[in-house]
Amino acid sequence: MLWKRSARVVLHKMGGLAVLRRRHRRKFGVLTFHSFSERDQPNVEAICAHIVRHFEPVSLSAILDALDGVKALPDNAITVTVDDGYRSFLLHGHPIFRQNRIPVTVYAVAGFSDGRLWLWPDQIEFGLRHTARSSVRTPLGDGEPMELTLRTPEEKDDAIFRLTETLKRVSNDRRIAFLADFGSLCGVDIPQEPPNGCEAMSWDDLRAVASEGVEIGCHSATHPILSRISNRLELESEIGGAKETMEERLGMAVRHFCYPNGLATDVNEAVVRCVREAGFASAVSTLCGFDSMEADRFQIRRVPLSSSVDPHYGAELMAGLHM
Repeated sequence: MLWKRSARVVLHKMGGLAVLRRRHRRKFGVLTFHSFSERDQPNVEAICAHIVRHFEPVSLSAILDALDGVKALPDNAITVTVDDGYRSFLLHGHPIFRQNRIPVTVYAVAGFSDGRLWLWPDQIEFGLRHTARSSVRTPLGDGEPMELTLRTPEEKDDAIFRLTETLKRVSNDRRIAFLADFGSLCGVDIPQEPPNGCEAMSWDDLRAVASEGVEIGCHSATHPILSRISNRLELESEIGGAKETMEERLGMAVRHFCYPNGLATDVNEAVVRCVREAGFASAVSTLCGFDSMEADRFQIRRVPLSSSVDPHYGAELMAGLHM
C-alpha cells in the first residue's frame, strides 16, 4: 500500500501522468461507459473535469475525418462512447457531458429501444438475485452440469459472472433456448418489462439527445455474441436489420457500430464483413488501448471506464496505464 501511495504521488503530483499523456499525444482515445447513477455523478464530474483540463474532446465523426485525411486531430484527442443505451445516461450522464462540451456517441440496441426486450445479462442478474433457491444446476457446463451456489450475496455475484461468461461462449441458439427456461430454473418470474435501473432510452429519448449533439450508433438488434451466430441471415438481421430499424425510427443516418462484448473471440471475419456491407462507417471493439492514424476503423480500440470508477484510477487509464 505504501508503494502504491508513493507511485500515485509521482503520477498525480509530480508530473508522471503528463509524461504519459505526452508519449501518447499523437494517438486518440475512445472511452467506454455503460450505465450511470445519481450516486456516481460526482465521479463523472471529476472525470469530465480531468478530460477538459488535459485532453482535446472530439466527436467520433471527427476521428473518422482524420482517418480519411480530411482534417487532422489535435494532440491528446479523446472521445466518449456509451454502450447499450440505458436511460440512466439520459438522466445522470448526458447533462454532465453536455455541460462540459464533451462529444458522446451512444450505441443503442434496436430491440431494447423498441421496447421488445431487455438486455439478457440483466435478466441473468435479476433471476439469480431474486431466487430463493440456495443453488441451481444448469446444463451449460463442459461435459457436466454447472452448479451455481447462491447462499450469500458474494456467491450470487460469482454465479452471475460465471453464468454470463458461459453464455457468451455457447452458440446463439443455445443461449436463446437457455434464457427461455431461465425463470423456471431459478423459480423466478422474469418480467417482460425491465425493472428500475435497467430501462432503455426510447426513440424519443435518443432523438432528444441527438438534437443536442450526441451521435447515435448501433449496438445490434438484440445484443447477441455475433461470432456465435452461424446463420448468415440472422447475422445480417442483427447488424444491417438493426441499422435499418434505427434509421427508420430515428429519421437519421446511423453510421457507427459497436460489437456486443467486443473481444477478439466475439468478432470474426464474417461479422466485420457484415458490418462493412451494411454501410457502417466505423465499428468499435472492447480491445483495450489507444489508436493511431493507421487504425482499422472497423476494429477501433477503447479505454474502459465506468461511472463508479475512482477518478484517480480513471486519470491513470486515460494516460495509458493499466492497459
